[in-house]
Amino acid sequence: MKSWNKLKPLSTVVFLGFAVLIVVTSVTMIFLGWFGMFLIGIAGLLISTRLELHDGIAVPDFDYGSSSVSIIARQNAERDQAGWQDQIDEKNRKARQKALIYNLNTLWMTMMALGLVMFSTHQV
Repeated sequence: MKSWNKLKPLSTVVFLGFAVLIVVTSVTMIFLGWFGMFLIGIAGLLISTRLELHDGIAVPDFDYGSSSVSIIARQNAERDQAGWQDQIDEKNRKARQKALIYNLNTLWMTMMALGLVMFSTHQV
């Protein structure tokens, strides 16, 4: 069993991501108005969808060649050799991560819809 907590770095990244999001959203709202909020919503939705699609697994890229294939093979071997407790922990971690991504996607879609509606309303 691993001795470090995988969620602690994730929560730190989420906290820093929200701090950056607040700053970027404020700046885009100042310069672009509601259209800026729409753009931030789309960008956040694209990023979180990409994270959800890859699910923490290395994705083979043509840029990296065969090195990513060996990374995927190592990840699969580690997953197969893990004990039942580690597998349960991994499933729980993935369930929490999927819940977090679902909530973030809801936030991004709300920002996107609000930005688009307010932008189109104020253009008339």
